[in-house]
Amino acid sequence: MSEPTFTGWVRKRTTSLRVKVVDRVAATFISISGVLTIVAVAGMCLFLVWVVVPLFLPGRIEPVRALPALLDTRAEAPVQVDIDEYESIGFAFFKSGEVAVFKVQTGEVLVRRPLFEGEAPISWSFAPRGGHAIFGFADGSVRYGTIGFESRFVEATAVERELLRLPIGESVVRDGDEVIQRTPGGGFRQQRFVAEIRDPVRISEHPIRLVDLSMQLSGPIFVALDAAGEFQVNAVRIIRNMMTRRETQTVSGGRLDLAEKADDFPSHLLFEGRGDSAMLIWPDGRLVRIDTRDRSEPVVAERIGVLPDSEVRAGTRISAVGFMIGKTTMLVGDTKGRLSTWFRIRPSDPQGDADRPEDGSILVEVHDLPGEEGTAVTSLTASSRNRMIAAGYANGAARVFYVTSDRLLGACPPQAGRGDPVTALCISPKNNGLLTMGSDGGFLWTMAIPHPQSTFSTIFRKVWYEGYERPEHVWQSSSGTDEFEPKFGLIPLIFGSIKATFYAMLFGAPLAILAAIYTSEFMHPHTRARIKPAIEVMASLPSVVLGFLAALVIAPIVEKVVPGILTTFIAVPFAVLLGAQLWQFLPAAKAARLTAIRIPAVFLFIAIGIAGGVSAGPLVEKWLFGGDIMGWLSWKPDPLDPAATAESPYRSAIGGWMILLLPAASILSWLAIGRLAGGEVRERIARMRRPEAAVAQCVKFAAGALLCVGGTYLVAALLSAMGIDSRGGFIDTYVQRNALIVGFIMGFAVIPIIYTIAEDALSSVPEHLRSGSLGLGATPWQTAVRIILPTAASGIFSALMIGLGRAVGETMIVLMAAGNTPVMQWNIFNGFRTLSANIAVELPEAARNSTDYRMLFLAALTLFVLTFCVNTLAEAVRQRFRKRAFAL
Repeated sequence: MSEPTFTGWVRKRTTSLRVKVVDRVAATFISISGVLTIVAVAGMCLFLVWVVVPLFLPGRIEPVRALPALLDTRAEAPVQVDIDEYESIGFAFFKSGEVAVFKVQTGEVLVRRPLFEGEAPISWSFAPRGGHAIFGFADGSVRYGTIGFESRFVEATAVERELLRLPIGESVVRDGDEVIQRTPGGGFRQQRFVAEIRDPVRISEHPIRLVDLSMQLSGPIFVALDAAGEFQVNAVRIIRNMMTRRETQTVSGGRLDLAEKADDFPSHLLFEGRGDSAMLIWPDGRLVRIDTRDRSEPVVAERIGVLPDSEVRAGTRISAVGFMIGKTTMLVGDTKGRLSTWFRIRPSDPQGDADRPEDGSILVEVHDLPGEEGTAVTSLTASSRNRMIAAGYANGAARVFYVTSDRLLGACPPQAGRGDPVTALCISPKNNGLLTMGSDGGFLWTMAIPHPQSTFSTIFRKVWYEGYERPEHVWQSSSGTDEFEPKFGLIPLIFGSIKATFYAMLFGAPLAILAAIYTSEFMHPHTRARIKPAIEVMASLPSVVLGFLAALVIAPIVEKVVPGILTTFIAVPFAVLLGAQLWQFLPAAKAARLTAIRIPAVFLFIAIGIAGGVSAGPLVEKWLFGGDIMGWLSWKPDPLDPAATAESPYRSAIGGWMILLLPAASILSWLAIGRLAGGEVRERIARMRRPEAAVAQCVKFAAGALLCVGGTYLVAALLSAMGIDSRGGFIDTYVQRNALIVGFIMGFAVIPIIYTIAEDALSSVPEHLRSGSLGLGATPWQTAVRIILPTAASGIFSALMIGLGRAVGETMIVLMAAGNTPVMQWNIFNGFRTLSANIAVELPEAARNSTDYRMLFLAALTLFVLTFCVNTLAEAVRQRFRKRAFAL
């Protein structure tokens, strides 16, 4: 017999062992499942963090070994060095025109010979990529060609027997300038120095003091400055005789007499990679940019100073210049150790056009890198695969930077006994080594900097990228050229996710909540039993199907009837409200008998509204948008032609303001009419007979509609007359796959889940609250708004948050229907790219553990954190609503 309970009742039956076991097993299983769920989510977060953390780890630059001087005499230091991608052999070029080929690992000189027979060059230039070089001579001629390395793999069966005993990783020298190395796979790699210099081309009677080269698809183009101060730009045309295979070079171009004095001669000449601009730089920082787009007539485009005036007065001088990969960004180093970068931009601001160069672009300083303060920059080099550069200094030190992020990757201090200036240095082709050279020899450094461009600043703040007018948020992880500057700004993707969610919820949430209220509070239970499952079935529609329909069916149709779609957004609510006003003209008895057809009547007036909106679209387009809404959206005023702007049919901004202001004007009109037609008016209408009351209600409705449309038009006309354009924000240039399409389709994706949870929350409100309100004389609508909704607020808010999470994580719809362009515009007629869509697009193509790969995981982690924060905030708000509901 069981012990009596506190009520005095004695339990006569005991729980069976089987039930106890099942209960214990179920409780254990549920507990384990809950714990495993938490562990799985935490494990996922930890895995994302584990993949992302290497992006922000510092790099490592460590010394490997010292290399002896490459010439017997210490008097001459190399002016250019380079090594092959496997760090087997390298070459050094000296002012005397001699080239020394050496083994990188030991510094052993393999061969030393003059690059030119006879006269040595007096000027030279080496490209940061491709091995292209050009040389100027005292006799007024130039020679160009390629200097680099040739690699080929040899099978074990094709080498001498003694090489088969060569250990893996070891190498031997053969034929003077050829190195054969055993690879980890058992094969052999042959490395050889190659110099292919073309015949000289005479372009002047005076010595060529400065020269630079740009390789184009049409052939090489070079610029030169001779000792008489005459600037030349020449394009080389190579004609090959098909019979003799002999090549003939012809040059054509133009000249520009700078008329500079011999004692005031520029120290550097740089020629941009596009071949349309050349820069002459003086030691005191003066720069003259020459426009070479018309090669027959080069002209001076602009004159600027690349050193601050205070530095020039203090005696600072330009000590080294160069180009980054692509030959677009110019590097400038001075005798105080300052290192800056410059490139051309094309400002869109019409101000100052009178002083702007003829080519429309100006040279601006973009980055100021932290150099070796107080020590002159003596040499510069650029990576051949990304935006990494290295600078050598007069005290024998070197520094490695990543320009995009303004980041110092590492410093190489002067080694013991090697304090001579660094006259030449190079970054290995794989960015895993650095070689510094001076008159007393060199030093080899190993580098491990896998993600130099990844900083919190470059990911989440604006960055000034090459060629951009100003710092911007940009995501562009790949391009078709090797000179491409990767852009890993996540802000456009975060913005795209927010934009997609905003427009999807703007369309779907009101419909879902209103449908839930109507289904729960006004619909007959039998009808509700059929309607609710039908709406819930909508959630089973695959996202890829919705995205396919949006991109290939709906988007092309909407593009043809944009004015009709915009008019329909106004016509449909107007038609439904008009139908409600007309319904009041029915006698009370007949209206009660026709209650069953109210829903079909609503759909009828919706159809009428759609038909009316589409039909009125062309008229609205002609009236408000100059007859072509696409042209109106894309139109921009021309500051250079005010007359054409004034005469344009698209100059009026009334149509755009009407689109933006009508929703707010509708609410204000409703509030205004409600206040004007206050309690006394409502009481008078309530005392009227039904036909008279219907007429009064229709008059009230018509007054509100006129107030809404008329007031909106007057405000829009006033804003347009003040010159305030509505374009450039929420409305702008139309793109076929845009936020309007995504919001419409993704709204259908989130409606079922919001609807079903909100309807369950409303239906679960205790019936006694509903009955009490109705019993006290409240109408069903008053009961729904003032009693049911506040009580079910926590459930409705949960429904909205779950719908929000569904919209934030949506992938296929935004991937197919949003245009997939990472732009930051609220324009409803433009596309975007979300975090989830970006992961789906780029992850299959990203190399494992590359920067792009880890950035995609960072995008996933960002999405995870965003949803976690939103859900945490939502839960806090839901609990607050829940406490208020319990208070009822």
